[in-house]
Amino acid sequence: MSANDSTVKRQPVLLTVKSVQDLGPRYRRICFTSPELAHYPPCSHGAHIKIMLAHGDQSEPVLPAMTESGPKWASAEDKPLLRTFSVRALRREVGEIDIDFALHGDIGPASRFALAARPGDKLGISPPGGPFPMLKPASQYFLAGDLTALPAIAAMLEDMPADSRGYVALQVPDHTDLQDLVCPEGVKIEWFFGQPNQVQPLIDQFCLQLENDKHHVTDSYFWLGGEEQIVVGLRRYIRRELDVDRSQVYAIPYWRFGNDEDSYHARRHEVIDNKE
Repeated sequence: MSANDSTVKRQPVLLTVKSVQDLGPRYRRICFTSPELAHYPPCSHGAHIKIMLAHGDQSEPVLPAMTESGPKWASAEDKPLLRTFSVRALRREVGEIDIDFALHGDIGPASRFALAARPGDKLGISPPGGPFPMLKPASQYFLAGDLTALPAIAAMLEDMPADSRGYVALQVPDHTDLQDLVCPEGVKIEWFFGQPNQVQPLIDQFCLQLENDKHHVTDSYFWLGGEEQIVVGLRRYIRRELDVDRSQVYAIPYWRFGNDEDSYHARRHEVIDNKE
């Protein structure tokens, strides 16, 4: 079944927490369940979703009605808090979905939800977004991201064909954030450590790797996600210096250092629309 199958419901789904698993001091995997996931659109692991969080006196988020112009709520007060996440794993046959949450204390609604999550808690999710498949067929893959992109990259690595080749650069705050990622033998993963404003070593090494693999660039696929500096810096090099066609590059900034998701919303779309 394709992701565009018209028989598949493209509706938001109310989920219930089934289990919680800590992956380290800054990551928590939450398994959610719903019988409606049996009808959730097939999607690539790593696909983007909006999570919908209750606020105020709400015991669970109010899901929107889906219209031709997009989701609509009866009143502004009903609209839940929205944040962008990735599908870590989807098991439609048993009605389960895994979402990994980066934990950064009580300063954001998603982290706050994850820190307090217990079986029975509720949140909503939108239908999946992003390309299908997330990674186009290619002779080699180059992926880069930070802590926020780690769930999507980990999921895509698991879905790669066994004979895939490539290079992955990941930046996390410190060694306690390392994860044992499953990937094809021909894919090299390199970890970098530092804060969100310390990404230049990752950018430099990624560009060096591309210089060494220039003969693969024309038939490679590039996936870039996470903090804006990583995405914009690498996209600019790939497009301008290596003259890679835009169809071979998927570059999505998730956030910008110093901004929350709401304040970054407008600029984020400007960055996405700038294909250079």
